[in-house]
Amino acid sequence: MNLKHLLPSATAILLGVSSLFISCDKKGSSLEARFPDKFEGKTVEMISFSDSVILNSAVIKDGRVLFDNSDLITDEPILVELTIDGRVKAFAIIEPGASTLADSLHVATGTPLNDRFAALMNRLDSVENLDDLLAYVDLADKCYAENRDNPLGNYFGVEVIKFAEPSRVDSLLRTAPESLTKSKKAQRFIRFANLRKQTAPGNRYVDFTVKGKDGKPMSLSMFVKPGRYTIVDFWASWCPYCIKEIPELKKIVSELGDKGVDIVGVAVRDKTEDTDAAIEKYGIPWSVIYNAQRIPYDIYGFTGIPHLMLIGPDGKIIARGESAVQTADRLKSLLSEEKQ
Repeated sequence: MNLKHLLPSATAILLGVSSLFISCDKKGSSLEARFPDKFEGKTVEMISFSDSVILNSAVIKDGRVLFDNSDLITDEPILVELTIDGRVKAFAIIEPGASTLADSLHVATGTPLNDRFAALMNRLDSVENLDDLLAYVDLADKCYAENRDNPLGNYFGVEVIKFAEPSRVDSLLRTAPESLTKSKKAQRFIRFANLRKQTAPGNRYVDFTVKGKDGKPMSLSMFVKPGRYTIVDFWASWCPYCIKEIPELKKIVSELGDKGVDIVGVAVRDKTEDTDAAIEKYGIPWSVIYNAQRIPYDIYGFTGIPHLMLIGPDGKIIARGESAVQTADRLKSLLSEEKQ
């Protein structure tokens, strides 16, 4: 019997040895993520932060998923988003080691970059709760500068691009690495930053018309009256921060309404019935434009709500992105100057 065809060739032996060394050299990486009961049976997609490519997916069973990310390990760690039904639920860094994600957190922990990310996000969240956009941008910019050499820099760089004044965005982009400037995520928000530049304070407000409640056309210009100050509140019924602003906005109406100040709400990304329910539940007394959806985003370039815009008696934008308290203080100062 000729046994030659049963014996492995030298090439096959070398390939096998080579693959053995490669597999032994590969570093393991895993992410265990836990989710509340309401997500049981849902599919979790792991998506690269920079270019939105799906890298992995798993179905939640018994409140958890376990991703083996060993095949994703490269020379550079990878920042990923975990999404359910298209909505981002958490972030993680893919790097060697075992990381975990508790259902009460939105950033993984357990490996060096994940632990750093979690600590920085805790700081950012604490500033966000102050409703001070400038302080938020300042901290995001600081975190970006400290992490330009790793994927965290891209996350915090995008946060600056999302919310900063256009001039500050331009300054960041002049020295930013290509890993940030050429990413799909950054490119999207750079477009919004350019829209903010076109509608920055000093420019006249841009009108828009939508099919409001019952399909009737509603335009912003219907509620911006010459000779009066107008606060435009871009909001939604599902936005807790928007609801949090309502008492302060009511206070403005009460204190400054008879001094030439109006408020108009613009419901974005919301259903008519939900907008109606929120208006009734929270006793919103000002006019509301229904069903604006994403149209205002594509005009004014804001990337999150609530977003307040103050329009002056001449129809020019005075301020944008300030909290209700900051807007009230600004109005009181302006009204005081007019009396002098």
